[in-house]
Amino acid sequence: MEKPDLVLGIDASTQSMTAVALSTEDYSNAGSARIRYRDDPRLGRFGLGGPSPILSPREPGEADQPACVFLAALDLLFADLGPGILSRVAAVNFSAQQHGQILVSAEGVRAIRALGESGAGTMAGAGTRTGGSSGRDLCGLVGPGLASGRAPIWMSSQTAVEAEEIRAALGGVEAVTAVSGSDSPLRFSGTVLRHIAKRYPGTYRLTARAHLISSFLAGVMAADPDAPIDWGNGSGMSLMNWKKRVWDAALVDAVSEGLEGGRAGLLAKLPPLAHPLAIVGRAAAYFRERYGFPEGCAIVAGSGDNPQSKVLAEGALISLGTSFVLMTEGHSPQPAANAMYDGLGRPFMFGCRTNGSLAWEALRVAGGFAADDFAAAERALACEPAGGGPGSKIRIFQPETESFPASGVIDIGASGDFNADYAGAVDSSLGLMVLASRAFAGDVSSIAVTGGAAASRGLVGRIANFWGVPATPIGEAGAAAGAAVAAACALVPESLREEVARSARTAAARPGITAYPEEAAVRALRSPGAYLVRLREAFEKASGLRL
Repeated sequence: MEKPDLVLGIDASTQSMTAVALSTEDYSNAGSARIRYRDDPRLGRFGLGGPSPILSPREPGEADQPACVFLAALDLLFADLGPGILSRVAAVNFSAQQHGQILVSAEGVRAIRALGESGAGTMAGAGTRTGGSSGRDLCGLVGPGLASGRAPIWMSSQTAVEAEEIRAALGGVEAVTAVSGSDSPLRFSGTVLRHIAKRYPGTYRLTARAHLISSFLAGVMAADPDAPIDWGNGSGMSLMNWKKRVWDAALVDAVSEGLEGGRAGLLAKLPPLAHPLAIVGRAAAYFRERYGFPEGCAIVAGSGDNPQSKVLAEGALISLGTSFVLMTEGHSPQPAANAMYDGLGRPFMFGCRTNGSLAWEALRVAGGFAADDFAAAERALACEPAGGGPGSKIRIFQPETESFPASGVIDIGASGDFNADYAGAVDSSLGLMVLASRAFAGDVSSIAVTGGAAASRGLVGRIANFWGVPATPIGEAGAAAGAAVAAACALVPESLREEVARSARTAAARPGITAYPEEAAVRALRSPGAYLVRLREAFEKASGLRL
């Protein structure tokens, strides 16, 4: 058998699971596949066909997805890729939506280990082809061992009480930020886990391992229920000491205060922490026997979608996904941003805007267009100059509780004209990111743009004007490609990783045409009394907050 010559990056996002295979020789794209949870009929049994791919909430602010959908999608993804690609894979690396978590019972721990036993994958069932569980696919083998069928994700916002409890236990905003790298945000997984434990103590009692989605998938592939959480995803939990990269005693005490088992009980549920490039094991028998993975295929620890997207950029990066994220260089935690590590282990700062692509999609639907009618969006941006004209209405549309800048639901400035309203909402999204990032972004000399909307020339041009620097789209694959680049780095000695990252990044990112800022547009946006000033004033009036 020839030596495996591919690396595979897999991104489990809010809306889909995507795989990108890169050649280890020239890092060119050797194949890809995507499973959309909402649209793939093989996943219809999970009930994600509504406007947002989440389960019906049991309380306001709850945002869960079916935990088994990630297992089913992984089976489907590998079935679609086929052995022609998978038999050549030297390493698999995962990306997953940050803050999403999957709770595993003691039975699930045993089920994950059993995936490594000979014969685990030899009885292929119809479930992989049709989407129905055969009992011998991942849903059938591991699903019954989950402590909860619901996987809380980053959109969770019912945790204000718990977030404040953690903040107060550490001594306030500045203190918790200095230790954890973030100001105890609502959506962070430690905060959400505390809320679950208080509201559903039986689920917490049943939990033997509290995994993030990325560590869970890596553990499943390696048949290791103790697969580690990496530093980057660990930073998004309000449990890890950001500088020391260990579970922090004060944060663990704050999250576990009053819960069954206290500190010791929570620590027993947490996997260890590790560098995102750590190799946690080899492809388990289930995946070798069923899909043809080589016996020595390495499984890398992986990370979150934001850290893996950052792998593709040297400097600043905007990721335009379900949420919008701005990532910049930085080493100093502060409340205005979140401090993390990327999929290569490099520290960076980011601000996450909750109201991302789904908010823009809602505007297209409300305007009478299809959710994916991107041509209508492009026409709107072409018709309306960035920031509108002098004295034009400020349009802010954020239907979800916002995290960057932190604020509630705001819907102001609608005119009834789709072009003006859509362009105005886009401009306020970008403008509020500019304003909220001033405290940590420093001097940005250029900016890379990833995510589906990066294909829009009008949008990339607007980003160049809002930041006043060149903006370059780097492809739609995003976090999956970043995970594949990181997988290539995990296979080489540390001394070669920077060189491999540089070469792989250039090939995998597929940079598009750079948009350069236009002097008149920059002046209309950024000069005294211009759009950004008016936007800040309108936001502060609507929110009652200072920006």
